[in-house]
Amino acid sequence: MDIGTTIKKLRIDKGITQETFANVLDISVQTVSRWENNVNYPDLSMLPLIATFFHVSTDFLLGMKGENNMAKLLKTVETFELVSKSEAEELVLKFKGEKFPILKEHKITKADGKIILEATKEFNADMDNMKF
Repeated sequence: MDIGTTIKKLRIDKGITQETFANVLDISVQTVSRWENNVNYPDLSMLPLIATFFHVSTDFLLGMKGENNMAKLLKTVETFELVSKSEAEELVLKFKGEKFPILKEHKITKADGKIILEATKEFNADMDNMKF
């Protein structure tokens, strides 16, 4: 199944017209028609809007199936610019109190008169069983 066919099926299942769908996305009815007839494809920036409207994932719209196609966020490194070291330490305590994601390490440094907090967080939950 291709994206145009998928969009058409989702629209019909939802019981709305091309015009209603076009109005929601602020596009023309002709654009919806071209998608559904596989003449054109939605712009990449439209995919999240379409997916949200139909309560599906962008992977679903693109016809991706199977767990091997699921991207998994395992770790992030976030950098914060703060006013004081105590403010950075408070933020570290907040992160330590969170159950998910888990703060694995942090570093507080000073650069150009600013306090920089670098926090490494891991998402080590059972990702295969999580509902996205």
